[in-house]
Amino acid sequence: MDESLIPPKWAISLLDKLCKEEHAEMLKGDLHELYVERCQRKGRRWAKLFVMLDVLDLLRPFLLKRNSITHNNTTAMFKNFIKIAYRNFMRQRVYSLINTSGLAIGVACFLLIFLYIHDELSYDQFHSKSDRTYRLIEHFESDGVGEHSASQPFPVGPALVNDYPNEVEHMTRLFDFQSPFLTLANRKLDRNFNESRLFFVDSTFFKVFDFQMIVGDKRTALDEPNTILITESMAKKYFSDENPLGQVLEFQGERKLIIKGIMADAPHNSHFQFDFLASFSTLRSHYQDRTMERWYWNPCWTYVVLREDASPERFTQMMPDFVQKYFSENIRDDVTMELQPLNDIHLKSKLDYEIQANSNESNIYVFSAVAVFVLLIAVINFINLSTARATKRAKEVGIRKALGSLKKQLIYQFIFESVLQTILALLVAILSIVLLLASFNQLTEKSISLMTFLAPEYLFAIVGMALLVGLVAGFYPAFVLSSFKTTEVIKGGKLNNHGMNFRKILVIMQFTISMILIVSTIMAINQLKFLQNDDLGFNKEAVLMVPVLGTPIAQHYENMKSEMLTQPYIKSITALEEVLGAKHQVMNYTFEGIEKSKPYPRLFVRHDFLKTFDIPLLAGRTYDQSYVTDDTLALIVNETMIKQLGYGTAEQAIGKSFRGMGRNGKIIGVVQDFNYASKHHPMSPITLDLWTAPFTFDLFIKYMAVKVDGEHLQESIAMVESTWQKFIPSRPFEYFFLEDRLNESYKSETKLSKITTIFSLLAILVACLGLFGLATFTMEQRTKEIGIRKVLGIKTSQIILLLSKDFMLLVGLSFVIAVPMAYLMIDWWLAGFAYRVDLVLWPFIVAGVATFLVAMITVGAHSLKAATINPVNTLKYE
Repeated sequence: MDESLIPPKWAISLLDKLCKEEHAEMLKGDLHELYVERCQRKGRRWAKLFVMLDVLDLLRPFLLKRNSITHNNTTAMFKNFIKIAYRNFMRQRVYSLINTSGLAIGVACFLLIFLYIHDELSYDQFHSKSDRTYRLIEHFESDGVGEHSASQPFPVGPALVNDYPNEVEHMTRLFDFQSPFLTLANRKLDRNFNESRLFFVDSTFFKVFDFQMIVGDKRTALDEPNTILITESMAKKYFSDENPLGQVLEFQGERKLIIKGIMADAPHNSHFQFDFLASFSTLRSHYQDRTMERWYWNPCWTYVVLREDASPERFTQMMPDFVQKYFSENIRDDVTMELQPLNDIHLKSKLDYEIQANSNESNIYVFSAVAVFVLLIAVINFINLSTARATKRAKEVGIRKALGSLKKQLIYQFIFESVLQTILALLVAILSIVLLLASFNQLTEKSISLMTFLAPEYLFAIVGMALLVGLVAGFYPAFVLSSFKTTEVIKGGKLNNHGMNFRKILVIMQFTISMILIVSTIMAINQLKFLQNDDLGFNKEAVLMVPVLGTPIAQHYENMKSEMLTQPYIKSITALEEVLGAKHQVMNYTFEGIEKSKPYPRLFVRHDFLKTFDIPLLAGRTYDQSYVTDDTLALIVNETMIKQLGYGTAEQAIGKSFRGMGRNGKIIGVVQDFNYASKHHPMSPITLDLWTAPFTFDLFIKYMAVKVDGEHLQESIAMVESTWQKFIPSRPFEYFFLEDRLNESYKSETKLSKITTIFSLLAILVACLGLFGLATFTMEQRTKEIGIRKVLGIKTSQIILLLSKDFMLLVGLSFVIAVPMAYLMIDWWLAGFAYRVDLVLWPFIVAGVATFLVAMITVGAHSLKAATINPVNTLKYE
């Protein structure tokens, strides 16, 4: 028999031990059948998870072995354990509440971050072929300059299917005109909107992705031209309660698309979100020239599903031959293609032209560390206070042993109490999560559901965590106190300092972690501020960005610009290809002294670009409307370009020749370097290429940038909108501020700083709770000592110093340990940024001083309270 289909030995042994002999064989047979069925249906791992549930289901009372005496004694013992646990909890309310609440906070933090990490790791896992699905990516680079693109030229996908039928099972492409918005309208209900999540996709889309279709046939819905699928939310937006099936949406004011189906809204854990899917064949009538057959422009996100017997490594090795076969001669040596696993896109992909911003894998490690640190602090608290409280029960242990209690019964009792309190903390933590999950989702921009906890593997993990913490916390009192000699304990032998060194080690660990979290949080906030506020080389403030690609603006642009500039709050206007500081494109240029053309980052711009963004000109001149040949014979580059080309100074570069896009001209200006992409990328060369032909608003120029008066933003917006409505009334007016869009580039860092700040504060709170409880215990242990010292004339300040110095020494030692650990961790994280802050001393000092002050206040308050008690009362203590 296949050993993989045999249930675990422990399950079979458990049935043998608990069940009557005449029934055990029958039950083992039933268990084996259930196990085999689960293995065949859902796999061996799933079957193992359910073995315990199957065993419990089979253990019916009438099948169990009977031992009435043992059963009665066991029941009485556990009743007694519960009664003693309740009495101890009520007798030491402060300790119990501190212990339970501290652990509850730690567990809640851990589980919340666990939910976040689980959600991040779940992206695109819901597709049945996700393990065989890959995105084709393109590296178009020469001498370290170019692009690393998430997209491909139009013909790549079909050519791969045609050339490699034994490797590629399915292929699909996504295309959105590389436009920030596309317009759809329901003319019947007069509903006209700009949409940012509309894609044209191949008819094979549903053979690659498992998105849910509610109405319509996903096998044929995208076969015909001029058809479109919409999501449920968009159906309500455009049609209210009407049935949208078969109705028409007007695309870009010119093409009618028939609705062939309604889809469920895209799951939040998909690396791309969509509201509309139109048939790819519709594009044939839009691009009537040979645009879709060209191998240079790469606007299509292309996905392939490999056959089950295909090797992604072998397929990747075929790509160089594919590139040499199809790509044009002037670029094929600069192009390489790779397969990117679908499941890696959300966390690991930082390419140019992503569909939407991805998360960061390093953040997962940071959040995991924070979760473990917070839980570790809470567990340390729990163990620390449990062991401290246990020494007060030494006499109880001695009396119980004198009355005949066995050592194993005492061990069971202490472990039982510890596990019971841990389970109580877990219940409080889960209740807290239920109450806080909505706020947590808002903070993290997630849609996490509590249903995650209902999965068997997570239920077992949570219960296992509670049992583990309870067992670890109960280990010391269970095994150490139960081993005390009865006579010494009853005689009042001194046990108060038993385990003190162990507790000191735990306190040091606790405050070391707290300091690491404080330093890490400060540095994360500093790095975020540096990315957002450091000089970009251009002025991003009060710049209104208006999407214009594909609109009728071409024939109105100059008139609109002239009219708006007559308004009092409009300072300057230009147009450009991408959001400055966030994206760019790449084009091949040949410069004087360079034999072969190379791919360089570029931005197509209109006149007044430098003026609108306050970009300093180092040499030469800017584009001028009085020079009618500037859009064909002139080019502006940045200073890094000049350095890489070896032209010497900026002045020496003026007049150097270039070729590109069929034009021959000269460099007329050199600008100071500016961050045309986010600060995740290092500075590199770029060209600012003037294009004034009307067709550029249909292909390249995506935004009109309007520099306005920052003190009159609302009035400025109203002026721009009124001018738009006057010249282009058929299209909705959309806008955003450049500064806001650039801040979105650092959304991952923003989220990181917020989450680490909140959970670091909670970790410090838990540490203070533990210190509070430990200080309270210490003061109680030294109450008589304090009374005697006061009678002998010691001052209150001296008593406070005496009681506090031990804790302060522990905090100081924690600082010494925390500094190098924090330094190494932060330096590793900062290494992932092209631009980063320097590691300076003051965050470490702030962390040390803050922790010292918090500890001093916590312990000092107790010390002051103990020092001011009347010696008469303290000498009567105990």
